[in-house]
Amino acid sequence: MITITLTIDGHTRTIAVPHGATLLEVLRSSGYTEVKDGCSSGDCGACTVLVDGRVVNSCQYISVRADGMG
Repeated sequence: MITITLTIDGHTRTIAVPHGATLLEVLRSSGYTEVKDGCSSGDCGACTVLVDGRVVNSCQYISVRADGMG
């Protein structure tokens, strides 16, 4: 497990995540069910989130890359 810090909807959270977990997996397991898993391949856009103002497919974005970002 790795501990990361994320700012989600203006609230800072520290979360322990498994190695290789996607941002989608971390968000959903943390109770943020607004983020949907549509295709798991980054094609449909259902999992789209903003990471420091950039649009990313959270199903393809490794969660540790978002450490310290909002």
